[in-house]
Amino acid sequence: MSRRKALINLQRLKDSESELPILEKSLSNIDKYSEIRSENTDRVLRHRYVLIMINGMIGVALMCTELQLSWSVEQHSLEINKSTKILRSIIFILNLILCIQLVDYYLLLLSEVTHDWLTKRARGFRVTRINVLKSTKLGPLFWCEILVCSLQPLPFVSGEYAWYKDSKWGLLMWLRLYLFCRILRDFSPVYKLRFHIQKQLLRDIAPKFNWTLSLKYIISIAPILTYLTFTLVTLAVTGQWMYVFEREKNELFSFAVSVYISFLSMITGWPTDTYDEYNPQTFGGRSAAIVACIFGLLLLSFVIESFARLTQATSHQRPILNLVSLVEAQKKERESAARLIQLVWRRWRWQSSTNMSQNRSMFNSKEALFCVKYIEYAKTLSRMRRERRAIQSQCQESEPQPSIIEEIKTTLSNCEATKSDDLTSSKTIETLQLKIKSLEDNQTIMLAQLNQLIQMQQFQIQIQQNQHQQQQVHLQQQHPQAQSSPQQQPQVHIFNNENQFI
Repeated sequence: MSRRKALINLQRLKDSESELPILEKSLSNIDKYSEIRSENTDRVLRHRYVLIMINGMIGVALMCTELQLSWSVEQHSLEINKSTKILRSIIFILNLILCIQLVDYYLLLLSEVTHDWLTKRARGFRVTRINVLKSTKLGPLFWCEILVCSLQPLPFVSGEYAWYKDSKWGLLMWLRLYLFCRILRDFSPVYKLRFHIQKQLLRDIAPKFNWTLSLKYIISIAPILTYLTFTLVTLAVTGQWMYVFEREKNELFSFAVSVYISFLSMITGWPTDTYDEYNPQTFGGRSAAIVACIFGLLLLSFVIESFARLTQATSHQRPILNLVSLVEAQKKERESAARLIQLVWRRWRWQSSTNMSQNRSMFNSKEALFCVKYIEYAKTLSRMRRERRAIQSQCQESEPQPSIIEEIKTTLSNCEATKSDDLTSSKTIETLQLKIKSLEDNQTIMLAQLNQLIQMQQFQIQIQQNQHQQQQVHLQQQHPQAQSSPQQQPQVHIFNNENQFI
């Protein structure tokens, strides 16, 4: 008997039925343990990414300072002096630290994903920094972040000015603003309570807990504050972008003027030729004005969409409006049916009071007029009836369902009530860990005993076969004439999978 068959037979024993209720009772504790473990991991990841964001924003602030110090008012051009060299070297050191922080962040993230795999190979998998670089799932995202965070003006340069030594390359460091998207996702209540939300939405498909869902949740709660923050950030970035390029062409183009031009581009939707005195002339300045114009149109569409949402009926008002439209449709249906009945009555009364033989042509024309009106009124009645049925089915079957954001709001209110109970389950988790360890120890002991039983059974079967062969040889020696007769095959006793003796 193989080891696999023995394990199958062991699982079918009746003695294991008494252990099943223990596992069913411990499922809730296991879920709580996994939730608390994931919450602790999320807390560490949030703390690490806050440090990453602070490091990245310090680099952006140093870049802005370096752009201002490298500008020579007398020569009206950029120059590489001692202060800019020091700032570039500091930015380079901070970038190295930032790359190390990203590697450590993805190292913890990959280890958490690896331990979630329930395979023997994953338990023996060792997470190292090389594995982070080779990861197929997190590797592309990691390399994209490294590429964006490594952008900076070229450090350790000196000598005459060249295009690759230009300080304006530091404007690419504004791409680090993407760090706020992950901060927004990590600190949003939707992402913090995603496990509780998944429990509440067992029958439905849970949404993807990314930064877009967190942004939608924040916009639904405070739309004006979100749009105002986005507008100020856009004005700051495009204003500095325009100022750095346009100050080389126009001395009067200060930072305040560039912010004002960016604001006008966002409001009016006209990126260039705003005023004759402060007209962007360089390619970089015009590009900044165009970007400000595009983001201004985007914000305008957001404002229009939020205003349209406010003017629409809410989920509580929509059934009332459907009921009003149903009453109006029923009234129109009754009126069209009454007109049709009146037409049929007038036709019958006219036919009974008029003799067809007196004026045949007049009778035919009047009859044709009645037929045309009858067809028209019948079509109107059928159309009104269809509209009434559609509105009635809409009122009964297609009741307005709350959106994903509203569902998440309700689940958040439910999750906050149950979160206090989950925090008090640390003692049960400790006892659960002890039970799991004891179960693992018992399992190893049972496997060792099972191996010993299998070896003893194989040894006994081998002894029986040897005894049977010795008996056959002894019988052949006593009766040599039995060799000429056909030999009967020995009967072998076999145990099948159902533990039946054959």
